Amino acid sequence: MVLIGFLLLVGLSFAAELPLKVFIKDALQNNLELSSQRREVKASEYEYKSVRGLLFPTVKLEETYTKTDISSYYLFTKLNQERITLQDFTPSKLNDPGSIQNFETKLTLEIPIWMGGKLRAFKNMAKNKWKGDKTIYGRKEEEVILKVYEAYANAVLAKNAVEVAKQAVKDAEEHVRLAEKAYKTGVALFADVLRAKVYLSKAKEKLVQAQNNYEVAKKALELLTNKNYGEFDVKDFSKCPSVKVEELKSKALNHREDYLALKYYIKSLKEGQKSALGDILPQVFAFANYSMYDENTPFGSQGEGYMLGVGLKWNFNTGLSPIYKKKSFKEKELALKRKRELLAKAIMFEIDKAFAEYENALKTLESAKSRKEEAKEVLRVIEKRYEVGMARMVDLLDAQTQLDMARFEYAKALRDCNVAYAKALFSAGLLKEEVLK
Repeated sequence: MVLIGFLLLVGLSFAAELPLKVFIKDALQNNLELSSQRREVKASEYEYKSVRGLLFPTVKLEETYTKTDISSYYLFTKLNQERITLQDFTPSKLNDPGSIQNFETKLTLEIPIWMGGKLRAFKNMAKNKWKGDKTIYGRKEEEVILKVYEAYANAVLAKNAVEVAKQAVKDAEEHVRLAEKAYKTGVALFADVLRAKVYLSKAKEKLVQAQNNYEVAKKALELLTNKNYGEFDVKDFSKCPSVKVEELKSKALNHREDYLALKYYIKSLKEGQKSALGDILPQVFAFANYSMYDENTPFGSQGEGYMLGVGLKWNFNTGLSPIYKKKSFKEKELALKRKRELLAKAIMFEIDKAFAEYENALKTLESAKSRKEEAKEVLRVIEKRYEVGMARMVDLLDAQTQLDMARFEYAKALRDCNVAYAKALFSAGLLKEEVLK
């Protein structure tokens, strides 16, 4: 039992270290922005299914109640109810039949045979819009992944800042020890001890700030993933991944969903032109209905009968409204084609810009790594010199400050390089593919 309790205590003292892929997968599933976008796509799907349903036969059930004393209606109503007698044809009865009521039940089947191509055009418009919205959703996923990537990189930087601050506190404590030792041996003044303690106090203050910033950075991740992870740590970046601009450019136009979506929207506008022309073409439809008539009872059947038919309807608007509507769709199509052409060029520029930023970040990372090693060596030398009275405490603290700064700059450069790498992939539409490998 003691061993189990010890293991539990140790387990609670170390938070789980979660990799980037966990947060990306959770964001793709739970992110509220994506959830909203999925609803938009679902609405487009239902809109398509709604329009597609217009191609199917329509069934109508009607129940109508009438009461009249108009002679012709009286006679026809009684005929439909199959209650006509010879007495109903006497002049006095025909001229003054009295009133009659009727319940008419009608079941109708309407079948669109050819509606000028409008219905199929409407269906194809809705279908292509749905496909475009689904493709745009893929781009929205990449946007969310980039946000998660940046938030994760910020959390890694905040975590490294905590480590830098802890090391700074540890080094400052060592400097206090050196100052006290040097003061006792008469090599240094008591002012050196005070300076070292002030530096230590400031280092502890920065450590608390770094720890708070780390907690905030982790909260930002939970906001994006819409999930509570409890106590956790992020996993450090081991390096800055490599990427080639030629590969980005060769794949971009086949992977950028916002570019691919325009193809579906253009197709939708082409179908819109067909739907507009459908308004000036003949429309053919068929129908069948079955009717029941009763004097006193709804849905009753004193009389009954059916009717079958085929209809032709041809409308022509003298204001040429369908023609102008077609032209409107055509202009929108041309505008979207120009937009697609511009986007293709903008994507190439975006890749060039993102890759330049990546190369700059990579160079900065290499420089920061060198500065960190050099600052570490400078501090080591000055510590040795201070121990033998050949350096001042001010020099020692200045060297420590430079090392702390170099350590943080390296951590920031590693963060910036990884973010630049993600943005380069994002510019080519390859971010999701790469990070979820």
